[in-house]
Amino acid sequence: MYRNILLAYDGSPDGREALVQAEKLASISGAMVHVLAILDPSENLLVVEGMSFIPDNQRFGMQSALDAGVRRLQCAGCAAANDIRYGKPAEQIVLFAREMKADLIVVGHRDQGAVARWLNGSVGATILHHPPCSVLIAVKSERKKSNVAPIRKTQAR
Repeated sequence: MYRNILLAYDGSPDGREALVQAEKLASISGAMVHVLAILDPSENLLVVEGMSFIPDNQRFGMQSALDAGVRRLQCAGCAAANDIRYGKPAEQIVLFAREMKADLIVVGHRDQGAVARWLNGSVGATILHHPPCSVLIAVKSERKKSNVAPIRKTQAR
């Protein structure tokens, strides 16, 4: 089934739903989960006296969210590692998926209005244009705590 799962993760509620679904898939398939966060310099850049940089508190906050995600995966018995990349999220996710030879990319779904989606774009939709592997866009059900139904393991015959 899956051997290498790339989880695009930012610690948001949508990202946490993606984490839950990636965890369940990895537990079943024995896959390695690579938890990836992207800091987009165009959105996070500060310019002070002609110099630009990403504030340390954003970098540390993202690293803290990644570490918590990896701990959760490891507590569930999954192999996991994390990384932070800089750039446009969809581009970096696709590049990283190719580098690590991912079997599956898991991303959360942010419910945006039509205007916001048009202005900001959709990472999930952009990834779907040229995916290097299968893509799971994790959506949280309004009726359930988690959208993931239990999957039973079957024995090979």
